[in-house]
Amino acid sequence: MAYTPSKNKSKSSYPTLASNFSNLQVDAGRNSMTGVLGNRIQTQDATPTSPVTSPATVNTATTLIVPQNAAQLTVVSTTNAVQVSEDSTSGESFAVPAGVIWTFDVANQQDVYLKTGSSTVVNFYFTII
Repeated sequence: MAYTPSKNKSKSSYPTLASNFSNLQVDAGRNSMTGVLGNRIQTQDATPTSPVTSPATVNTATTLIVPQNAAQLTVVSTTNAVQVSEDSTSGESFAVPAGVIWTFDVANQQDVYLKTGSSTVVNFYFTII
């Protein structure tokens, strides 16, 4: 069965005024991100042809394309530590130990790179605003 994300609520049902509240980042709908996050989760990335879905088996490296309305990425590795990076070479990364749930802010990020020393299963979801 193909993945089908839930539909977003129509803006006409919930009229809001888009503002920038000083220097706050805005989401894809041009609404300010005020710190209250999350309308839903998404367990696949935004790769157009064959998306990476959770759980993903990461043998050495995997690239996740951040969905347009994603604000956060939550990851947990089942058997080995996973390195999470904004750098495609993973030269600089944050190591998440196996079994530890960690959330990263990705609102303005295009790609997230996952790297492991050996094959491991990584569960992830994006928080969609």
